[in-house]
Amino acid sequence: MNLQILNTELLLDEMKTDGHAPLKFICDSGDIYFCKYLKSISRSELNCLAYEVVASFLLRSLEVPTPEIALVKISPSTLIKEKIKYNRRLQTGNICFGSKEIKFSTELQALQHNIKKKDFTAIANPEDLIKIAIFDLWVLNMDRGKNNKDGEINYNLLLQPEDKKQRIIAFDHSFIFGGVQQIGTFNPQMGVSAHNTLIQTPYYKNTIKHIEKGRFISIVEEFVSLLRNFDQAALVKLIESLHSYWTLSFKLEDRIINLLTNKNHIKTCKDIIINSKR
Repeated sequence: MNLQILNTELLLDEMKTDGHAPLKFICDSGDIYFCKYLKSISRSELNCLAYEVVASFLLRSLEVPTPEIALVKISPSTLIKEKIKYNRRLQTGNICFGSKEIKFSTELQALQHNIKKKDFTAIANPEDLIKIAIFDLWVLNMDRGKNNKDGEINYNLLLQPEDKKQRIIAFDHSFIFGGVQQIGTFNPQMGVSAHNTLIQTPYYKNTIKHIEKGRFISIVEEFVSLLRNFDQAALVKLIESLHSYWTLSFKLEDRIINLLTNKNHIKTCKDIIINSKR
């Protein structure tokens, strides 16, 4: 995975979110990117930027839809103070994580919970929802499926129009590997929990009920097989390259590989998913 490095040209807005409040920039590629950097005083939070890159690498290698990414360098005179409230630590020359805007896409909302047969047939890739749910358990995603500050479920899923259907796209993976409480310190023995994850949500439950049990199990088994065979060397090389841009936890790549290749961990993820199909 070759990371493209772009430069900011124009700040459009600062997004109001529970997490990193990404800045929306037009970059020198001509595209719009949602850019994240250090929001809190703790520099360990920079690990979350690396997590985003890792998640993108893994999802793409597993052929699960996710936005294109880039590293985005803040150019002089592109930080407009009047538009920035939460990202005041960001400075010219800093390298952000950037997620490319997917045009015409919308975030999955609570009003789309009730998935009837006609709604299910309008989903272009319903099987990917199962894969995303497995992926979240595998990488210990603590941010997809929990309630946000307004009491609504935070899905971190986009819906993109595609041939009169809607394609599910996974985004925002800053809080994988144990979330805020475990930044840089997670380990394979910390355990997997279905609490506050995608499989607990109405959207997941009401979607998978339309997938026949045998097909559901086949999807899980095929995807879990891929988890066991991802390119470890390429991932390690990628994470090592990120140390050049951000101050990351020592040997972060070792901790990530140890978790993702742990056989008991993978088996637990599989068991939880299988049991989610009632």
